[in-house]
Amino acid sequence: MAPLPVRLLYSTGLMKKLQIQRTIDCQADPCSVWNSLTDTDRINRAIGNGRVQVEPLEGSGAARHLLRTRLTGFNIEYEERPYEWVYLQQFQILRRMRRGPASELALRYTLAPLPSGGTRVGITVEVTVRRGLGLLAPIIAFNTRGAVGRMEGELRRLDAELAAGLRPTLPGPPPLVNLPALERAAAALLKQDPSQLAPRLIELLGQGPDVEVSRLRPFELADAWKVDRRQLLATCLRAVKAGLLELRWDIVCPSCRTVSSSIPSLAGLSEHGACQLCEIQFGLDLDQAVEATFSPSPSIRRVDEGPYCIGGPARTPHVMAQSILPAGGTATLVAPAEAGAYQLFIRGGLSAQLELVPSAPTELRVDLTREVQPAQRLAVAPGGSVIVSNPSGEERHAKLEQRVWNSQAATARIVTALPGFRRDFSSDTLRPGTSLRVSRMGLFFSDLADSTQLYATSGDATAFKLVQDHFDLITPIVEKHGGAVVKTIGDAVMAAFADELDGIRACRELLAAFPAFRREHTEGMRTHIKLGFFSGPCFVLTANGVLDYFGQTVNIAARLQAQAHSGELVIEAALAEQALQAGILTPDQITERYQATLKGVDTSLGAVRIIVRPEAARGAA
Repeated sequence: MAPLPVRLLYSTGLMKKLQIQRTIDCQADPCSVWNSLTDTDRINRAIGNGRVQVEPLEGSGAARHLLRTRLTGFNIEYEERPYEWVYLQQFQILRRMRRGPASELALRYTLAPLPSGGTRVGITVEVTVRRGLGLLAPIIAFNTRGAVGRMEGELRRLDAELAAGLRPTLPGPPPLVNLPALERAAAALLKQDPSQLAPRLIELLGQGPDVEVSRLRPFELADAWKVDRRQLLATCLRAVKAGLLELRWDIVCPSCRTVSSSIPSLAGLSEHGACQLCEIQFGLDLDQAVEATFSPSPSIRRVDEGPYCIGGPARTPHVMAQSILPAGGTATLVAPAEAGAYQLFIRGGLSAQLELVPSAPTELRVDLTREVQPAQRLAVAPGGSVIVSNPSGEERHAKLEQRVWNSQAATARIVTALPGFRRDFSSDTLRPGTSLRVSRMGLFFSDLADSTQLYATSGDATAFKLVQDHFDLITPIVEKHGGAVVKTIGDAVMAAFADELDGIRACRELLAAFPAFRREHTEGMRTHIKLGFFSGPCFVLTANGVLDYFGQTVNIAARLQAQAHSGELVIEAALAEQALQAGILTPDQITERYQATLKGVDTSLGAVRIIVRPEAARGAA
């Protein structure tokens, strides 16, 4: 590799500014190169940069954190300003040093498609030598040239892997694994989990690089492996019980989607969180703000969790453009080329909905103090410019982020509704008195009709056995479709489903299976099953030692069940339409459409009665 030239941009005798530039032609397309190059934590590990120590930084400047590390042979301390970028085009950062031989370090990367289909990457590094240390300029230039050379070498290595159709790897020392402990825990997992996912997870924990195993996101990993998300999540939960993994709960900012803190138990959750980067406080909900992640058990493997960088576009892939908003100045955000729904966000919490539509103007000007309101809708053409003015005296950052994207988070809403979690992690509950919101949960209620009379006429033993056997019928069907029994109340069952259509599948199968259950029990023909199902927002809290659900959605689900006749399911009409479109129900299974009047609900609710015959459940989706 030819030596990299160093330009002296200016020199005052006491202070010098050096620049190194490099252009690299890659075979991979811009999207693949972008995904690799912007994963700055992974890149810094690969080129040998040191870990960073991070502490929060307050003040009116753009920087939100103070970092310490060792770079190019020097111990440095710097203010970490937010990266600036335009998706697939460029990203850059300016670091102002508080300690070290340089006063500023600027890095800039540009990407441009080549006619051949590859990508031209430009790298520019500018170093301002601290006043009075100009004699160190040759050493700083030499070290910086070496760092850029390693960056180029790593980019070329990644490009070769991408061109060969390989998944990018990470060079480094072999993992620090306790093989006997790994083998014992692996054997325990294989006994619990007969799927093919367990061996793959064991292999990853034994051989995968630290950056991949230090924070395992089961849905992200499932997508990479092209396997079912919930099956891999269930395998990870079993791996915790086997001693391979540890479960932790990450508090995630609703804007930048980065982790603000991690806790080992739900009991550590409060009702509010905060993000240092976005400078916002937010109410915790189990839909977006709390995510389940996993890491190797320390008895199995020691991992270097870093961090080696706390910025970079790869940490916030839903953010399409981000810029520093200077005090008393303006910043231009380049809108993505694709039309869609986005959000303009300003550090501190100001935000507005932004629509990218071809008929909109190509330039949109926004005054920070007057025009950015949460309910406001702005519009600009795809690829247009959003020019944000900041008349205040406080430097911030602004960003354009997607409002909707494919989330790969195994949220607490999903995890806590799994039967495996309810069964094996029953002690992981919220602190008494803490209630957290869930934006949508499917809630199931059943009632074994006439069981009270059965106790009087057939005796306690016979009636009790019938009730218990009917629980044994319901529970496997609920769990088969991804739900979890929350509690039993006498002869009734309450269950929760993260996916409401899975709940309808379970109801359908239970209705179809119950006639055979009645025939198989001596007193069974004297009983009936009645079901109700409703989905909507509710609250989660700990009651009687378990996670339970409360709120109007729970009340409505229970009251719909109370309106069911023998062998019926009663659900909201809108949910029935979804189930019909999905092929879960057929039109002939709906026996009545009506307006349900429910106690405690101000307005009537469109509802339907559903009956499922045994043969129908076998043929439906």
